[in-house]
Amino acid sequence: MPLPRWGEIREFCLKQGYEERRTDHFRYQKVVAANSVSGTMVSFGKDGLVLKPGMWLRVWKRQLRLASEDDFWSGLVGGPIRYDVPPSPQAPKPLPGYLVHFLASVCHYSESQIEATSREEAQRMLNQHYSGQLRRT
Repeated sequence: MPLPRWGEIREFCLKQGYEERRTDHFRYQKVVAANSVSGTMVSFGKDGLVLKPGMWLRVWKRQLRLASEDDFWSGLVGGPIRYDVPPSPQAPKPLPGYLVHFLASVCHYSESQIEATSREEAQRMLNQHYSGQLRRT
């Protein structure tokens, strides 16, 4: 693959919605996931210079945090890109009402104990409770 010019790095960032700030360099930053930021900086007057291979690797992989070099070229023409960031953790789903009722009424759990109980554990407890009830009859 060819090596990009610094001007193409800037163009990529602008097309992909990075915030541009101008201080002593052009600085680009974008939040790409919870606690994950992608960004880079380009020196003034360097737009026509081609990046060296080691610098190019650092820019696309570490700074822009792209999943592959191909994502840069896709994004440069406005196409979709993928970032190499860990997925955001899924918020736990609340327990269904019947399990909340069981934990509160039968097990006498407090709200904080109910919130700390996984769905699998609550279901296991409910199943054990009913299997014990059925054996007694």
